Amino acid sequence: MSVSIEIVPFADSLDMYGEPDRSAAYSISGHVVISMSNKSFLFPRRRAFRLLLRSLVVTFEGQSELLAHETTYSAVRLCAISQELAPGEPIELNAEDNDDMDKPCTWNVVFNLTVPGWLPPSSIFGDIQTGGETGTRYALHASAKFESVDDCSASTWLSTLCNPFRFSPLRTVKAPKCPITLNRFMSTPYHASSSTSLFPLANYHVSAQPEARDEDDSSARIPPHILSGLRVVCSVPEHVGTDEDTVPFSLRLRTTGLPEEDCKRLRVTEFAVDLEQHERYCTQPSTSYCAQYPVPPRREQPPFKPLLSAHPVHSLYELGVAPYPPPRHVLARAFSIMPDDLSGRYTLAGNGYVFTQDAHAGDNVTWYSLSTNIPVSHEDIQVDKDWRARRRLRSSGQSPLFDVNHRLLVTVVCTYDLIDGNEPVRATERLNFCVPLRFVRVPPPSPSASRTSSPSPMGFCSPSSSGRTSPCELPLPSLPYAQSLPAYSQLFDSNGDRKIDYSVPLPLYTPREVDNKDEAPNEEENASTPS
Repeated sequence: MSVSIEIVPFADSLDMYGEPDRSAAYSISGHVVISMSNKSFLFPRRRAFRLLLRSLVVTFEGQSELLAHETTYSAVRLCAISQELAPGEPIELNAEDNDDMDKPCTWNVVFNLTVPGWLPPSSIFGDIQTGGETGTRYALHASAKFESVDDCSASTWLSTLCNPFRFSPLRTVKAPKCPITLNRFMSTPYHASSSTSLFPLANYHVSAQPEARDEDDSSARIPPHILSGLRVVCSVPEHVGTDEDTVPFSLRLRTTGLPEEDCKRLRVTEFAVDLEQHERYCTQPSTSYCAQYPVPPRREQPPFKPLLSAHPVHSLYELGVAPYPPPRHVLARAFSIMPDDLSGRYTLAGNGYVFTQDAHAGDNVTWYSLSTNIPVSHEDIQVDKDWRARRRLRSSGQSPLFDVNHRLLVTVVCTYDLIDGNEPVRATERLNFCVPLRFVRVPPPSPSASRTSSPSPMGFCSPSSSGRTSPCELPLPSLPYAQSLPAYSQLFDSNGDRKIDYSVPLPLYTPREVDNKDEAPNEEENASTPS
């Protein structure tokens, strides 16, 4: 006889929406299949065995691992959520009702785990030349404890050889690991302020600072009081989808408080942009991250409590063959996510004297506007020349061992005429500033969101020509996440059983006809009778 268990989730992925939130919670459900086979190769027919199920525990564990040449191996347990599915008293499992003893008997035990909403998404990062990448991963694990209830005194040495399981008083059986992919999406608003972006634009009033120069650079500079009168507003989307090919960008400039003579001498000649991705690797979670999110304490972290499914290299560190990483060791790198064949420089047409009328604007404030769409590269570069880790466009986010941030670098080139004339003497300044960007994953379109017909009101059903009632057409969801997140009551009953999807709806309720011999109901009863 053999006993095995298997985890069958209702979905192999868990989708979370919005920013990480400690107060939010999600659900992951499924069932654990217990299979008991009574097949024997020596005897064609045997009596059914009976087992006692003492315990059945399912666990959802999240982990973050980093393996790099510069940092060796680091591991952090993100969460470990367990649920005991067996009741307090043992449950007897037997195959007495099984007509075909060659086929295994199976039992399905339903589970539903509550997963916190602050967990980082699944991600792969680390050294690609170490025999397998590490990163943030999640999986379901299950273990069951059984006890045989057969009479062991009547057994023979042959039955002992064929069925060693029946003589063990308590045996533990583990299920194969069931990986779960955790996705984090940002739903797009229904009414975005820009047609070229999935998300509305955000305005940043920036303070452009002159570029630092070498001490031996004696070239003329623009007077500080001229630069202090320059106002710059940069507009970029609040979020950028990782699948988008361009990032809308606009730049507005004007002067305030400058005399007319200075406004006529100041001009803008060109500007340059660059999209930068900054990655930060650390061997231990930062204090701020542990304070912000409830990461398990140190006594529940490896090596004090090993992970249920750790990277194979962890055994080298447990045996002391490889040294543990230095504490609080941090590595960082930044690279451009624009195509390599684009410089990001834009030269302005005309003479560049765009602030001539600012001194006479009065209440009619005018801005000089520049706008373009910055291309984004989606090429996956396997190996960086100075870094063994994979270089790719990632979502912005924070995890215990790996952080990703994005920003837009902008340079505006301005000149100021120190001496007028046919060949004026000009001072040139490169004004630099940066604004944050946040790349996010956008959920795939839902079929319900693409409907164009107007829905019927909720609760009303129209009968078909055959006399049968057609299913009600529900209205379009009004919440931004409704098309992706069904209500729990739509999937499960109140006792936790999964609902059955009936293809033919039940007939409408029809009130019983009142017999003429019976007393007619009064007006109050007529008012309460459904129609």
